[in-house]
Amino acid sequence: MNLRCDLHLNGGNRRVLIAGKDEETPDHLALRLSAAALFFDREPVLEVGPKKPAAEGFEYYPDLLVTEPDGYPELWIECGNTATNKLTKAIRKFSRARVIVVREGHEEARRFRKLLARDVPKSEKIEIWGWPADKFRVWAAALRESNSLIGEASGRSINAVLNETPFDVTLEIF
Repeated sequence: MNLRCDLHLNGGNRRVLIAGKDEETPDHLALRLSAAALFFDREPVLEVGPKKPAAEGFEYYPDLLVTEPDGYPELWIECGNTATNKLTKAIRKFSRARVIVVREGHEEARRFRKLLARDVPKSEKIEIWGWPADKFRVWAAALRESNSLIGEASGRSINAVLNETPFDVTLEIF
């Protein structure tokens, strides 16, 4: 599944394609779209691979990436389930980068925070952002193959209309 999206946020607009990989669930794509909205003003790269200089020679790629002017990762953004090994290596290799994991609910975010505290050295460097579960279900259900998101998004908040469904949501940090 792919999501074609017209994003009209914060006075700007951009057309993006969130290309789903075989193993990606619709919920994962919904999380990727929400992260693209939250970081809209930072113009995140939505498809990161071996040709992106910031990730060159690294065995893992983030779901979204924002780089500094010199190409170093500034924001390494993961969505949903993420291997602790991947996060351990990312915070070790890119020590200046801000690492954020966006989760589909508060309970999932709490459980993941506990797992990180147990399994990942320096896990406090990783921010876990959790959607209110009921609002994430509505967000995911509003998605279509072709999408329009109009409104504002900044920090951890989205105040917008996705395909005629209004959202006023703030993700919580865990």
